[in-house]
Amino acid sequence: RARQEGKEVLWLPGTDHAGIATQTKVEQKLRAEGQTKHDVGREKFLQMVWEWKEHHGGIIIEQLKRLGCSCDWSRERFTMDEGYSREVQQVFVHLFKKGLIYRGKRMVNWCPVSLTALSDEEVEMRPQSSKLYYMRYELVDEPGSYLQIATTRPETLMGDTGVAVNPKDPRYGHLVGKRVRRPFPSAEIPIVADEHIDIEFGTGVLKVTPAHDKADFEIGLRHDLEIIDVLNPDGSINCPGCPDLDGRDRFEVRELVAAKLKELGLLEKVEDYENNVGFSQRAGVPVEPRISMQWFLKYPEVERATRVVAEGEIV
Repeated sequence: RARQEGKEVLWLPGTDHAGIATQTKVEQKLRAEGQTKHDVGREKFLQMVWEWKEHHGGIIIEQLKRLGCSCDWSRERFTMDEGYSREVQQVFVHLFKKGLIYRGKRMVNWCPVSLTALSDEEVEMRPQSSKLYYMRYELVDEPGSYLQIATTRPETLMGDTGVAVNPKDPRYGHLVGKRVRRPFPSAEIPIVADEHIDIEFGTGVLKVTPAHDKADFEIGLRHDLEIIDVLNPDGSINCPGCPDLDGRDRFEVRELVAAKLKELGLLEKVEDYENNVGFSQRAGVPVEPRISMQWFLKYPEVERATRVVAEGEIV
């Protein structure tokens, strides 16, 4: 419209590489062929991504032309052009040197098929018919006395480094500071008091697995609990101390752990339980909360920027 009014206008046509979305589509194509990106290798996978881009990017441009968009078609841009990529790298280095970009261990949504961390937007919550396992941990100082714990994930038992109760729960207040025995690999772990424990869920006692649950990770930080990672990136169990479980698939181990607990007389009961489980949009499998080294960006000017916008100082 502006050009029709005689103004000098540049409408630069361009396409975005849509990194995650594009990668997901190419990975889906590979899975349909019985392969993964790791099977074909980095160079081949990138080649396939570029081929996908050339095909679908061309469709987008043709659609713009058919719509009558008045662009300068001699100057098309793409977000992975050499110039764009160079600028992104330079900005990354600049922010890193300023201390605004840093790397650290954080709890992330992990896809055991794509072998990558996922953003919250890439996790789809689905209602599931699960099981709630009621198991017992023996009190170290009171042989024959037990704490009953309810969990939907017995396969992470080997990574338990504490048991938590709500300090306002009269049933367990006298036990805070004592220890219980994790059955396998055998270890004494502390009973801690934490206000975030839901008194109404299960038995009101939470097994704390800092390496594999976001809430547990925070509890572990507050109480300085050990972090034991018992899952490999592909979702198999990493526990050399339990050779019969080590290397097996997480869901197979769930049943094996329940069977071992029953054999030891430590499984009280199993109930049907309806809950929501996060699934990877990329691979369609349940994600695992997992601690991973990730890059993060600090936003030190957010408060000032918010105030500027609120006060109308931006035109």
